[in-house]
Amino acid sequence: MSGRGGGDLRWAEIDTDALAQNAAVIAALVRPAQMMVMVKSNGYGHGMAIAALAALDGGAEWLGVYTPDEALGLRAAGVEARILVVGWSPPTVLDDLIAADVDVSVLDADGIRAVAAAGGRARVHLKIDTGLHRLGALPETVETLGGAVREAGRHVQVVGIFTHFAGAGEDPGFTIEQHGRFLEAVEALRAVAPDALLHTSGSAAILAHRAMHHDLVRSGIAFYGYPPVPGPATLRPAMHVFCRVAQVRTVAAGESVGYGRTWRAEATRRIATATLGYGQGLPRALSSRGHLAIRGRRCPIVGIVSMDQVGVDVSDIDGVVPGDTAMFIGERGGLRIGADEVGDLCRTLPHEILCGISESIPRHPGVTPAALP
Repeated sequence: MSGRGGGDLRWAEIDTDALAQNAAVIAALVRPAQMMVMVKSNGYGHGMAIAALAALDGGAEWLGVYTPDEALGLRAAGVEARILVVGWSPPTVLDDLIAADVDVSVLDADGIRAVAAAGGRARVHLKIDTGLHRLGALPETVETLGGAVREAGRHVQVVGIFTHFAGAGEDPGFTIEQHGRFLEAVEALRAVAPDALLHTSGSAAILAHRAMHHDLVRSGIAFYGYPPVPGPATLRPAMHVFCRVAQVRTVAAGESVGYGRTWRAEATRRIATATLGYGQGLPRALSSRGHLAIRGRRCPIVGIVSMDQVGVDVSDIDGVVPGDTAMFIGERGGLRIGADEVGDLCRTLPHEILCGISESIPRHPGVTPAALP
């Protein structure tokens, strides 16, 4: 019962073979386009460096991050692959990004001027806002954007032009409309970016709109084993999150468990206290709704999820003792509790469940479900 990490109360096993295989499956699907794997937000919770190395092992040519700090962190970890910061890079960090050979997203003409004012020659990707309305140059401003690129001269090399779809998995009509706007913007920018790589497709568009793959795709949640639309059955989830049973007690009929006394035993029950709570990424929305898996069985969560622990009903399982392993998400012995299932219960996406796993939980790479404790 000692389990992974000996004294760890909580830990996550990351199946790097699954991640590398997922990358290989997606890379084969999009060829001859190149593949970027998004490793932002701590690699969707899997650990940024762990996810990055597995993606590269599986055939990714590019890595995508959101912040300059993430890009520089990958470089500090020894990652030499092409990296794109897809979010905004403040002018104060442009020198560091250029020195680290990181590609930068530019959102408007002012962004081009800021990059040109930094030291060295920057590799930039021009982001076009075709309807998501978060970041990027509006189509009616692309002539101004192109003029800024022309004025920047040798200080700027445009290596990419891209956009982000608002509903590639839900709204094919609007996706086609966005794609048309993108192609018009590209046509207007070709004079200043004749060799730029075009990229529009995240996970949903990779699977649902194959004509839009262009030169490069950006795989996010599909790489982590949760395709947002139907995809290859060989894509496998890679994160398995565990904790310990700290104590087991008998609760008499009528007694309550947890804050607020929201759950009361209808009969005598055996309740295990597990060492995982909302402070580590077990959503409070699972209070008296979700499950943890103990000894190969689903055990209902009872009462309010606390910051660091939660009660689970183990009345129907023999022999549960302190130190036993409890699984939050993952697969073990044929029993699967996916981040997609948990997300549905919480009325959210698997992305949020995965990203919500606290960085305080150790990630152990290279472990497959068969080898789990």
